[in-house]
Amino acid sequence: MLDQRALHHIALTNQRLNSQTPINRLPDELLVKIFVITLAVDLPRDYLSGLVSLQLVSKDWNRIFFEIPSLWAQISTSYSDRANRAAILRSKESSLRVDYHDLSFMGRNGRENSVAFVDVVSREAYRWRSAEFHVRHKATLDLLHSLILLSVPRLEELIIDCYLMDEELQMGESIDIFSGGANHLRHIQLENFPIPWRSQLLSQLETLKISGSRRRPGPSTSEIADILRRCPELRTFQLEYHGDGEIPISGTTLSELEAVHLPLLKSFTLKLDNAEAFNRIISSVRIPACRKLHLKSCHPTGSIFSPETSHLTTLLLSRIQLIPRISMVLSTRALILTGCHGEGKSDIYIYHSSPWEDLARLTEDAIGSVLWPPIDLSIICADSLPFTLASGLLRRMTSITRLKLRGNSDQYITYLSYPTINNGIHEWVLPNLRELSLESCPDNSLNPLKDLSSKRQEGADIDRRDGVLLGLPTKLEDIHVAMTYLDGRARMGPLYTALWELKGEDWDGHMFSQ
Repeated sequence: MLDQRALHHIALTNQRLNSQTPINRLPDELLVKIFVITLAVDLPRDYLSGLVSLQLVSKDWNRIFFEIPSLWAQISTSYSDRANRAAILRSKESSLRVDYHDLSFMGRNGRENSVAFVDVVSREAYRWRSAEFHVRHKATLDLLHSLILLSVPRLEELIIDCYLMDEELQMGESIDIFSGGANHLRHIQLENFPIPWRSQLLSQLETLKISGSRRRPGPSTSEIADILRRCPELRTFQLEYHGDGEIPISGTTLSELEAVHLPLLKSFTLKLDNAEAFNRIISSVRIPACRKLHLKSCHPTGSIFSPETSHLTTLLLSRIQLIPRISMVLSTRALILTGCHGEGKSDIYIYHSSPWEDLARLTEDAIGSVLWPPIDLSIICADSLPFTLASGLLRRMTSITRLKLRGNSDQYITYLSYPTINNGIHEWVLPNLRELSLESCPDNSLNPLKDLSSKRQEGADIDRRDGVLLGLPTKLEDIHVAMTYLDGRARMGPLYTALWELKGEDWDGHMFSQ
């Protein structure tokens, strides 16, 4: 028999639980969103079974699953034929999400299941909203061809990736994915899958992603330019061909290319091994509203910083002019800029195989010409060479209040202060700095800070007590150093004392070491 304390504890627990809003009392619309997101993440290959399990939780949930048919509007070759047919019945007239994964690896049973799936979904083609096809077998491609020809008036998103060998898919073979009258198609993602690009339906596209990694050629440079001209509503564009993938060179010469204007484009990704094709495309596009730029050219003899691509520097400048917070990664191989402002986040990523001097020049032009200098800057140097560039950039950014430096060079602190003495006072290059963070620094990287702590006021006629450190900015409040605690404590001792003297006894700042 339970004692009084246990009964009291149970009563309190029941009272607390009863005071909370049970999940089955949440609005139906909110519950549906929770169900869909949870199942998509946790049970992507067993979505329908997950729905059945949730349906058994309570009478209220069971009611929701019967009253909201859109919950059942997903069918896939990963589900059994019985489950797919039941889902189609329960989804009623809701728009469908179709997921086709090649089952040819299962032998005869896999092929039979594929045929059964095609038989089920083809009757409901008028309801397709999203269709995803993964092709691994020539027979599957034939089935896909028959599906593409169906009328799909609701289709908004189409994803196809094809991993057939060259002998199974002819070099010139293509499938017209627009033949079914996909008048509402907004998003296309194709991998190793050639299609004709003549359709006028491109004019409504918002997302276009094309990639390839085999010897099968992609669209030519002139075709790409024509494709982009047909997509005035495009928000996201990605073109990636590597390995044996090719982008044929065609059309006019680089200097004769007509500019392609994409005023609404927010994300632009271009990754090509062919340096000439890369330069042709970069030289032709104009993307003034771009917020995410990802460029990668891996050809050993190619430079992505040719004179014909000078507008790229202008693009970089235009995207960081009004960004008060910038995160920068510098190395001899890459430049990554991430800026944050009131309108959201902007990313600029450039990976190159050209000389470091080209990237350094571009970076200095982009950062050094900022009209409104950033107040929050993070610099990560992957190797020692970029520190020469970092020093020049820092000395132009006197407005910075927060600075984070990360890398493996002992030149960090040397770049933060001028090596000269004016009127007997050691000047600091960042007079408005309030917080300094150092990470991944070797032991000797703090030696300049120790030297600064020994710089004392000598005869300067200013309102400071004798012996107060002047080698640090007067606004500096926090120093974060990522290093071992004992070593950090030993080295940071003089700095802490100097800051305490500079700020006075009422200073409540902190100095951290890890």
